[in-house]
Amino acid sequence: FFFFFQAEDGIRDVERSRGLGDVYKRQVSTQSTWDTLMEAKANEYDLICIGAGSGGLACARKAAKLGKKVALIEAKKIGGTCVNLGCVPKKVIYTATTIYEDIDVGVDMGLLIEKKGVAWKVLKEKRDAYLKKLNDIYTNNCKKDGVEYIMGKGKFISPHEVQVDNEEAKTHIVLTAPHIVISTGSKSLMPGRLPGIGFTFGSDGFFELTELPKNLFIIGGGYIGVEISCMLASFGVKTTICMLEPSIVWPFDREVTAFQMENMKKLGIDIIAEARVLGVEKLGEHHFKVNFEKHPAVESELVMCAMGRVPNYDGLDIEKIGIKLTPMRAIETDEFENTNIPGIYAIGDVNTKLMLTPVAVNSGRKLAERLFCGVKDAKLNYDCIPSVVFSHPPMSKLGLSEEEAVAKYTKDKIKIYKTQFNQLFYALTEKKVPTFLKIVCLLPEEKVLGMHGCGRGVDEIMQGFAVAVRMGITKKDLDATVGIHPTCAEEFVTMT
Repeated sequence: FFFFFQAEDGIRDVERSRGLGDVYKRQVSTQSTWDTLMEAKANEYDLICIGAGSGGLACARKAAKLGKKVALIEAKKIGGTCVNLGCVPKKVIYTATTIYEDIDVGVDMGLLIEKKGVAWKVLKEKRDAYLKKLNDIYTNNCKKDGVEYIMGKGKFISPHEVQVDNEEAKTHIVLTAPHIVISTGSKSLMPGRLPGIGFTFGSDGFFELTELPKNLFIIGGGYIGVEISCMLASFGVKTTICMLEPSIVWPFDREVTAFQMENMKKLGIDIIAEARVLGVEKLGEHHFKVNFEKHPAVESELVMCAMGRVPNYDGLDIEKIGIKLTPMRAIETDEFENTNIPGIYAIGDVNTKLMLTPVAVNSGRKLAERLFCGVKDAKLNYDCIPSVVFSHPPMSKLGLSEEEAVAKYTKDKIKIYKTQFNQLFYALTEKKVPTFLKIVCLLPEEKVLGMHGCGRGVDEIMQGFAVAVRMGITKKDLDATVGIHPTCAEEFVTMT
């Protein structure tokens, strides 16, 4: 047989004379079947994660560390919204704008420094280079953990089969797994019904700006709109922000947001509350007009739509396998992140339970533990999750706001502690930015239901208190704690 397969001359004659033709055909057929089986086996996984954002990465790496065969599919850049178009690039710019603001404080302290402007292109280039470095780190981490990272767009062809198309590489493969996680994140909400929406850009487009505009109009007063308005205003961009609600960042404590709106006005930001936008008109190159239902029109160089983010499952063909959606068009999941289809799960922004990176990470890891560690009750507790808006200054929310607490327990059962002060950081300057802190307690034992703040450093402060509040602390526990002096955080344990 060895000679037969190696022969080049007269092979067909040898086949005929020895009657080996059928044997050869069977051999080829067997080899072909074997190759097909091996290829199918190679494309069988214990877990497939569609979307390599924070949730998908966390779930895939956790499962791989538990010894499972895992495929992680991504159509764009590894890291998802957080790394490429959200938390990380935003925090880089936020840090730059905070330092720029602090120059004024330094000058008043006697430091021989001055503001000379912002080299936006340099900042953007360095930021983008850092993001590329993070992409490479995540890719290498997947490799080290044994996760098979596959570039391409995934779509369901059955409840346990995913087709991955990579048009650039011209590859099309089908993967199978008993467990498939949808972790495709979210995208900017760009309502097509709004006339002139095509003249605006979404929050993703903010990170593509190659130069700072002289002025910017932002539609939407949520996390994204407030953060970007504050960052650009700190760099000297004339910024206007509008919203349908009476206040910014509606889920936050109303007293905190009212306090922050005053800070934003001092920063030079124009705020138009309870305003319905009718449309956007283009008047010329870099010249637009925003029309309102009951407010005078506003003209601006650029208009940004920051009306929030919506689940992104475009092209997944989830309707073909019957995945159920919520009334708000998110993928519906139970407390364990199960969809209505057995073996298919949805984590992170795509189920919209709470659109925060740490939520996606935690729920992804918990899901992997439940599926592959035998921890049957492993799930994320969505109660008392801390959150921060990186505004100027930052504001934070932990647990129930006063409004939420009153709605849940009635006003007579709620006691509020609060304080307002100027931090020592501003002792030698007239450009003081005050701090506001608040504690929401449930009577009679004064169990702490919520802690909220707006001021320098509250973003870092709240993480530690989140542990305590989740453990069920009372106001007495705070009172019994010795503060660190002089700090902002000590005010939480000295309120009376």
